[in-house]
Amino acid sequence: MSVDERPRAPRGRGRAGKVARGLIQALIPTERAMVTREGFGYFGVMLVLLAAGMLQQINLILLVATTAVGPFVASWFGSRAMLRRLGVVRRTPGYIFAGDRLTIDYSLENDRRRMPALAVFIEDQVAPADRGAAAAPLAPRAFFPRVAAGGRDRVRWQGEAPRRGKYHFQNLDLGTRAPFGIVERRVTIPLPEQLYVYPRIGRLTRRWFQLQRQTSENRLGRRHDRSAQQEEYHGLRDYRSGDNQRWIHWRTSARRGELMVKEFEQQNEQDLAILIDPWLPRTKVAPQQREAMEQAISFAATVCLETCRRQGRRLVLGWTGATPGVIQGPASVKLLHELLEQLAVLRPVNEGGLAELFDALPAPTLRDALLIVASTRPINLMEEAEKSARLRATSARNFAGRVLAFNAAQGDLDGLIQLADADSKGLLEQRVSTAESERFTTQEERRRGLFPTDAEDEGAIIEEAVAPDAPPAWRAWKGKGS
Repeated sequence: MSVDERPRAPRGRGRAGKVARGLIQALIPTERAMVTREGFGYFGVMLVLLAAGMLQQINLILLVATTAVGPFVASWFGSRAMLRRLGVVRRTPGYIFAGDRLTIDYSLENDRRRMPALAVFIEDQVAPADRGAAAAPLAPRAFFPRVAAGGRDRVRWQGEAPRRGKYHFQNLDLGTRAPFGIVERRVTIPLPEQLYVYPRIGRLTRRWFQLQRQTSENRLGRRHDRSAQQEEYHGLRDYRSGDNQRWIHWRTSARRGELMVKEFEQQNEQDLAILIDPWLPRTKVAPQQREAMEQAISFAATVCLETCRRQGRRLVLGWTGATPGVIQGPASVKLLHELLEQLAVLRPVNEGGLAELFDALPAPTLRDALLIVASTRPINLMEEAEKSARLRATSARNFAGRVLAFNAAQGDLDGLIQLADADSKGLLEQRVSTAESERFTTQEERRRGLFPTDAEDEGAIIEEAVAPDAPPAWRAWKGKGS
C-alpha cells in the first residue's frame, strides 16, 4: 500500500494550479525549518563580531562577521535539498503481545543520482486510541548517518511493548540538521497505521485441565471413554515421567535430541463459553485490583488461544457492562484474532452483572456449553442465574453444575496459568510450524499403518498454545523533488 505523496493540490494549469498548491502548503504545512540551539549560539557570535567590527571600525572583523553568514544560508537551503527525493518505509508487526519486544523497521531510500543523504533522522509516535487509557505514548526514533545516492538503508528500533490496547501510529517526522547543524528542517509525513497489543498470555497448568475434565465428567454422569476410537492426534509435547512409551514419537525425538510424546484430544468435547467480569470500583482502585483484572483477561486470552488452536469446537466470549457484549463462532484463526482484539481493548466496568450477560448469551450456550467465569469480585452463581430472565429456577441448578467460577481478586487463578517469560509471538510461531510438521508426519504414519491402536496415557495434559501470525504491515512515503 503506497501513501508516499505529501498532500498536494490537484495539478492545475497555469496560475490557478500554482495558487491552489500554495494555499494547500500554507494551510497544511508539511515542511518546517527551525534554528537549533547550536545555531542560536552561532548566530549570537556572528552578531557580536558584527557589532564589534562596526564599533571599532575594523574591516577584518566586519569581513569575518559577514563571511559567517555563508554557513547559515547554506544550512537553510542545504537542509531543504537534503530531504528531496527520499523515500521512507515503516514496517510494523500489526499485533504484538503485552510484555514482548516491539520491533519496528524503518527504511530510507535515496533516489538522487549524485547527492548522498546525510544525518537524516526519523521521529515517530505511537499513541493509544483510547484517550482515557493510562498507557503512555511511544516515540520511536531512527538515525541514518549516510545513505549513498541511489542506495537504501534500514534501521531497526526495539522497545518494550506498551500495555494491552489499540494504538495508532501518528504522523512521522523526517528531518535533518545537515550540513552544519545550524538549521533543523523537518517534513511531516502522514503514515496512519494501527497496532493491537494483545493481552499477555501463558501456559495452562495441569490443575486447569483436571478441573475442566472433572466438570465435563460430572455433567455427563460418567467418565469419558478414552479409547483411541474416540480420540484424535493433535500434537506433541515433552516426555514426562509415567508416560506410556508406546506414544513416543521417535523421529521427532531423534531430531530434537529429547523424548517427545504424542497427545490426543477427545472428539466429543462440548462447546466453551468464557465470561469476563472486569469489575472495578468507581474510586480508590487499589493496584492489586487492577492486577487481578489483568490476570483475569490474560487467563481468558490463554484459554481462547488454547481452544482455537484446533478446530471442531464452538467458542463464545462474553463480558459484562452496561451493555454486555458477546462474540461467538467456531474455533479458528480468524475468531482467535477477533477475541484477542476485543480482550486488548476491554476496559473495567462498575455497572452491570452476570445476570444481564446470561440473557445476552445464545440459547445453545446456556443449555449445553461449559462456562468459565473470571471475575474480580465475589459472585453468587445461583443468585445471578435466578435474576436472569432466560434461566428459570428449575434450570438454574443444572446450569450451575456446568460453570467454573474464579475470583481473580482472591487468587483463584494463581494455580491455573503460568505467564510466559519468553517472547510470546516468537514462541507461538515456532509451535505453529512444529505442529504443522508433526501433523503431516502423523498422517503419513497413519497411511502406512504405523499409528498405535490404543491409548493408555490417562494423564495426557495439553500444554501447548498456538497463535496465528499476521503478515507485517508496510507504510511508505516518498518525497519528490521539484
